[in-house]
Amino acid sequence: MQENSNRAIVYNSVILYGKMVINTVCALLTTRFALQALGVVDYGLYAVLGGIISFIAIFNTIMLSTSNRFIAVAIGKGDIVEVNKQFNVNLVIHTGIAVLALLIAVPIGEWYIPRYVNYDGPISNALMVYLVSILGCIFSFVGVPYNGVLMAKERFIVFSLVDVILCLLKMAVAWVLVYYFENKLLIYTLMMAFMTAAPTIVYYSYCNSHYSDIVKLRFVRDKQMYKGVFNFSAWVGVGAVAHIAKNQGAALVVNTFFNTVMNTAMGVATSIITYINMFANSAIQPMQPQITKSYAAGDTKRTDELLIMSTKYSFLMTLMIGSFFLVAPEWLLSLWLGQVPPYATVFLILLVIDQLVQSLNAGISNIIWASGKISLYQVFTSALNLLALVTGYFVLRGGVAAYYLIVTYICFSVIRFFAIQWSLHRTLNYENRKLWENSYIPSIAVVALFLLIFLVPTSVHPLLRLIISFIYLCFLEWFVGLTCIERERLIKLINSKLNRR
Repeated sequence: MQENSNRAIVYNSVILYGKMVINTVCALLTTRFALQALGVVDYGLYAVLGGIISFIAIFNTIMLSTSNRFIAVAIGKGDIVEVNKQFNVNLVIHTGIAVLALLIAVPIGEWYIPRYVNYDGPISNALMVYLVSILGCIFSFVGVPYNGVLMAKERFIVFSLVDVILCLLKMAVAWVLVYYFENKLLIYTLMMAFMTAAPTIVYYSYCNSHYSDIVKLRFVRDKQMYKGVFNFSAWVGVGAVAHIAKNQGAALVVNTFFNTVMNTAMGVATSIITYINMFANSAIQPMQPQITKSYAAGDTKRTDELLIMSTKYSFLMTLMIGSFFLVAPEWLLSLWLGQVPPYATVFLILLVIDQLVQSLNAGISNIIWASGKISLYQVFTSALNLLALVTGYFVLRGGVAAYYLIVTYICFSVIRFFAIQWSLHRTLNYENRKLWENSYIPSIAVVALFLLIFLVPTSVHPLLRLIISFIYLCFLEWFVGLTCIERERLIKLINSKLNRR
């Protein structure tokens, strides 16, 4: 059983990596074609209104985490009736949220857009973009419980294929608009809204075909179940808002004391960190539903193993990708941008370090969420995220360089790491020694030995330094980061795949 679970983790990780690579390339090309087709004015309008809609979508993200947790816990217990109840409770709540969001968003948009949106074209175009986009976003709310079922069942291949197909279609539509059609903004908006809503149709059809016993519609009258979902989602929402405030507030704080050139430098660095984070998450995302189900089933040994794997693999993968930007950041940025904005290199190095510290906590939220006792964890993480932003503001107010904001964030990430360790032990009476011995100490040892790579003379060509550092890091992660059992397991899984082919 465990071997099959580990094989599923590797299989799903490969799927997610493939999806990420394709989607990243498509997203870059889609942006280029859309800007060329719509022009600066209309594309800027879509970007501004898209930002408003993204804020509304925060609630969708919060509820997705909630649905995944409750459905996965019910599946882990092996009670199909309970799974069906949890699905229907989440479906009712999401439908209610969709209706409420529609009733609130439409009048707010009709009031706000004519008064505050700066647009050179007809204001009716702005209203049209907003309303059509809202409808697509609202429709996607209803599909979240179906997505939760697929996540809990670890059917990553389904939503990965949907994401890739839609991403390719978006790129194709943007390319076609460059050469054809007159009302490009209307067509682009309609297609984007349709592609936002389309996954709901696919998930609904797939779940009814393969998991009809889970998604069978029924009305659940148990008020305690609704109360449990609302309480959990409220705590998740607190953490999500604090996380967004910290990340989005950084740009506002920097802009308060410096010009937009500094924002450009931080924006370039942040965009790279986003992709590094995506690579690391793809390694551990297949473990997340297994952690929840193992905990719900009372399989302590498997839960511990998955938690250790999550923290270690997340850190090692983040280090592997981030090491390129630690060894030769200036050279890589110049290849990508041509002319590197001032301070972009410093921002990038510091953000990579911050991401490495944060990656050590990967998987811990899943085991705490599986227990349902998330209040202490959310209070600590939310308070520290907000305190990091406030402290960063006063640090910059003291007249230091802009990158000291990220230095402040790193300090709070270290504090947050120990706070999460304490909350894990306090909430679940977890023996943190197991994490330190099997994950953190090997990870720290890899970093300590990797620092020797910086003794390579700077006169060596950056490409050669990158090759040397990558080979050296792979050696360290394989022989120092992984145990003999983990190496044997990976070799066995790879050999089984090759033999099957």
